[in-house]
Amino acid sequence: MHNQNLSQFSTRHLLIAFALILFCWPATFSRAETKIIIAGNGAGKKLIENTLPAVALAAAGDIDYIELNVMMTSDDRPIIFGDLTLDRISDVAELFPDRSRADGSYYVIDFSLQEIRQMRLKNVPAENDLALSLAIPTLRETLSLIRRLELILNKEIGIILEIKYPWFYADADKDISSASLESLAEYGYVDSSSKLYIQCFDPEELQRIHSQLLPKKQMTLPLIQLIGINDGKETKQKKFEIFSPYSYDWLYTNSGLKMISSYAAAVSLPGDKITDDDGNLLLTDYIAAGHKYGLAVFVTALDNQSENLPPFADTFYSLLTFYLQNVDMDGFYTDSFVEAKIIIDHFDTNKAKKDELPEFFSSINLPSDSDSFNKEEKTAP
Repeated sequence: MHNQNLSQFSTRHLLIAFALILFCWPATFSRAETKIIIAGNGAGKKLIENTLPAVALAAAGDIDYIELNVMMTSDDRPIIFGDLTLDRISDVAELFPDRSRADGSYYVIDFSLQEIRQMRLKNVPAENDLALSLAIPTLRETLSLIRRLELILNKEIGIILEIKYPWFYADADKDISSASLESLAEYGYVDSSSKLYIQCFDPEELQRIHSQLLPKKQMTLPLIQLIGINDGKETKQKKFEIFSPYSYDWLYTNSGLKMISSYAAAVSLPGDKITDDDGNLLLTDYIAAGHKYGLAVFVTALDNQSENLPPFADTFYSLLTFYLQNVDMDGFYTDSFVEAKIIIDHFDTNKAKKDELPEFFSSINLPSDSDSFNKEEKTAP
């Protein structure tokens, strides 16, 4: 009898321990042959970033994930907006001319939601009669729209939600991460089946989300570690009451990758760290190690603007083809998601046709039809 109780006791504790491991272990992306397209910056290339119409356009365009940026108002309401300040694309200076700080900028955190609702976002630059004037949405409004679109389109819409500038909000005694998680939970985004990932440039904040906030709220959402540049714009560290730029250098080490894999499902790397100007691969071993540790690897951000193309690629088609053929990435962020979708579908179709050929012919380097594609690209919306 004593042995039977001991056996039941041990089994029960083993099951509890196993459940805790599953609960705390970071979820992972499944590696698919087709690369994941992430509509960067709130899907705003064709409309205005981080607005409801932009989200609807990306959802209708069959994009895998939509990147959304979260900021917070003075009354602690999470809104979808990408900058610390409202200057760049809003009419805040016209409505509230006396509310700028000493540096001349108008900070989101200084305005209530009621005041934010009075503002309008505008195209930069405005395109004559096609210029738009749109409202700044809250996180809840955006999630509500996405849930409604899922019903209409009969599909899941992927979201990658970025927690912006947590260091800035923490200094103002605001917890932007916790407030965002509360909104997510209200709309059923609670675990890895939700097709929602949380990303941030700040490793310490992501670790806090993973080890403290998610378990406290009984949520298991997977995380993405963004790696930026050491300019202090996205992430800062505070020492002796002074903020200084954060160095991401340690994240490019093997121990850094191991650390990331303990709390995140993926890592996002800047394109200029992956290749040099001549198209030489710089992080092949690093990416392979990331996959070994169970991490998906994304590239940010690939753009079709000629001034943003690297020297080794003269078109967006050649840029994407380079990454698809030479970099073992799992997906990429791009503002040019409409064009990227056309290119990916084109690439996958050609690959499927080649795979169907007999072995002798499939091993031949067939001529590229990029010229014909470029004609399609020019006519893309």
